[in-house]
Amino acid sequence: MSVTVPAAAHMEPSSREIESTASAASASAILQQSAAIAPTEPAQTVPIQSFASSVETEISAATRDAIKVKAPEPEPEPVVEVYAAAPSGSFSGSYNGAFAGFLTQWPANAPVNDGFGYRGSEFHGGIDIMTGSGMTVVSAAPGVVTQVTYGGGWGQYVKVDHGSGVSTLYAHFIQGSQMVSPGQTVAAGTPLGLSGSTGYVTVAHLHFETYVNGTRVDPMGLLP
Repeated sequence: MSVTVPAAAHMEPSSREIESTASAASASAILQQSAAIAPTEPAQTVPIQSFASSVETEISAATRDAIKVKAPEPEPEPVVEVYAAAPSGSFSGSYNGAFAGFLTQWPANAPVNDGFGYRGSEFHGGIDIMTGSGMTVVSAAPGVVTQVTYGGGWGQYVKVDHGSGVSTLYAHFIQGSQMVSPGQTVAAGTPLGLSGSTGYVTVAHLHFETYVNGTRVDPMGLLP
């Protein structure tokens, strides 16, 4: 193995402290070259940015979205109509025969609006009970259903034979709402159908008729 030793290692100690003229000359040349290529123009400076505002300038308020809270409107209270257990009207019964009071209950729980008899030149063969639309109509006494049909001014109607020559008719049902069929035996209070406005009517109601031996009589005289 071989190594190389710098030449200065073989010099006398006193010679090692002598400044190298070659190195000095090289440094002087480098400084002269740097001075020659130095820019002759002064360095450009970045201009200072500024913002001026007059103290008299009015600053408008920023527009913001307004939030309004509306109080909920109260819901209307439901109207509840209350009728007497045995509705009646100002129509006194004109029938006072052998079957007075024969029926055991009212067919619907609502007031009477029109009575039995003539209205001018027109004869009204029953009483109008103001049920409105959709009230359940029941049989006024025990009996047998004889008719469930649709026809004429009665619209959809049901007829019940109570025996002893007494029968009742219930008219203006909602079409298709009948709850009984011909030949069916019913008790007092058996649902027959729903009141409506089929046939010749102006408003929904129950038209109720009573017959004694085939003749129409005033229902008010037979009702309890």
